[in-house]
Amino acid sequence: MITPQAAWAIASGIRDAKNPVYTVADFRAAMPAYSETIISDTVLQGFIDLANNIVNIGRWGNLWKEGMRLVIAHYATLFLQQPQAGATAAEIVNAGKIQGSVTSKSVGGVSVSLDNSTAVSDLQGWGTWKLTQYGAQFAQLAKLVGKGGMFVP
Repeated sequence: MITPQAAWAIASGIRDAKNPVYTVADFRAAMPAYSETIISDTVLQGFIDLANNIVNIGRWGNLWKEGMRLVIAHYATLFLQQPQAGATAAEIVNAGKIQGSVTSKSVGGVSVSLDNSTAVSDLQGWGTWKLTQYGAQFAQLAKLVGKGGMFVP
């Protein structure tokens, strides 16, 4: 017989479990471009800790590693957009501004226009997750993984 508490837990849609260990080596194996010369183990470990608080295996199931990879890559990519040591004040200020998408650019007889607004238009309320392809992918998966009813008395 199922207890009332267990029935409420099932009906609520809340899923919680202890995440397995996810290491810097796991991330570097999945994303080899993020080498130690690009981003330090210490910085990546901070993003792994953050991802462990965002992506729970109880909710994500067999997509957990992908969710972890996307969260870490998103924050690592944003981190890499920051100015490096020795940057000028103007470079620091410019790096801190939210960047828009290039919609038109021309050089000589060649021009390119890019507009990603439709690619992220269904991510209203997802804030900075729209600033990288990894964040947008994570948000799309999170919307799917989080689907379903939820009732908490």
